[in-house]
Amino acid sequence: MLSRRWLINILLIVLISIFIYVGNQSGNQPKNSITRLNPGDIHTVIIETADSNLVLRKPGTQWQFKQPLQWPANNITLERLISIAKTEPDSRLDVAEIDLATLGLKSPQTILTLNDTRIVFGTTNNIGGRRYIMIGSTVYLLPDIHLHFISQGISGLIDRHLIPRSLALKSLKLVELSLSKNSNGIWQGEAQAAQLNALVNNWQTLPAGRIKNYDRSKAPIQKMLATLENGSEIDFFLIATTPEIIIARPDLGVQYHFAEKQYYELLSTAK
Repeated sequence: MLSRRWLINILLIVLISIFIYVGNQSGNQPKNSITRLNPGDIHTVIIETADSNLVLRKPGTQWQFKQPLQWPANNITLERLISIAKTEPDSRLDVAEIDLATLGLKSPQTILTLNDTRIVFGTTNNIGGRRYIMIGSTVYLLPDIHLHFISQGISGLIDRHLIPRSLALKSLKLVELSLSKNSNGIWQGEAQAAQLNALVNNWQTLPAGRIKNYDRSKAPIQKMLATLENGSEIDFFLIATTPEIIIARPDLGVQYHFAEKQYYELLSTAK
């Protein structure tokens, strides 16, 4: 039989393990977050502003724009945006205690809906640049880090790749060459197979340095065409190659900006 001292030591080890587990669990959960939503369970994001209404959904692992366009969104940016759900506020007040109009909450310019939870954005506080938001009958004061993702609109939320990996590419017609994939899945064109594969890979994996709203006043240098395996075609406009490469998507209303040195990664195989 175990001695009494051994039994006491075992009991102490068990108690310490329990306390550590409980402490870790409570430390991982925000005690006073503004919503009870778990960001991992959020599947719908609706953004209402004075300029547009955006609807995004996450049917699997990839966020997708559903309105006013249908195209993959930037997962990283969306995750940063929806992290607001677990933010702990600096302070909170009941709406009956304040004048909503003075805080920009009576006629809001921005409303974010996560699943069924409606988050209304108001003005910023003069001290510390914190922002007032309202959920239901409660007003919170939060660090002002989330509205930035919304204010950029589509250009700030869209996937940063020309052709995201989730879309199967069939052919590309660029400025200096055309390439297509045969029935065996091999890319063919006026270059070596390794060069063609690298070019296609860059179109699907090389992120734009920045994305801006499409400037329709700029005349395109040339039209380029991508065809997907489902038969749909996507028009791209080459707007500039110097001092940076600008490739526009007129249908999405955005333009992708790349460094000038990336010309032979995106537009040509010849060096």
